[in-house]
Amino acid sequence: MRERTARLIGSLLTPLVRVLLPTQGRHRAVPPQPPAEKRPLAVQPRPPARICPCERERILQRRRTLWVAAYGIDAAPRPPEAVSR
Repeated sequence: MRERTARLIGSLLTPLVRVLLPTQGRHRAVPPQPPAEKRPLAVQPRPPARICPCERERILQRRRTLWVAAYGIDAAPRPPEAVSR
């Protein structure tokens, strides 16, 4: 008897819930795409620019500083070291 009641309530509530609470997120249906010949051409991404080692080190230092700051530690960027002979 419980199973019949549960099935009856489920069959009545499922359509109601689907109407009142539509799906969201990546699993929802997408509108149909136009044919390939009518679609605009995709923009080709540019290859990454070459970065010199000094610029790469500055980027890494900035990332480290921000990562440490996320944990509440104040870490200002260090001044560049003096060039040795």
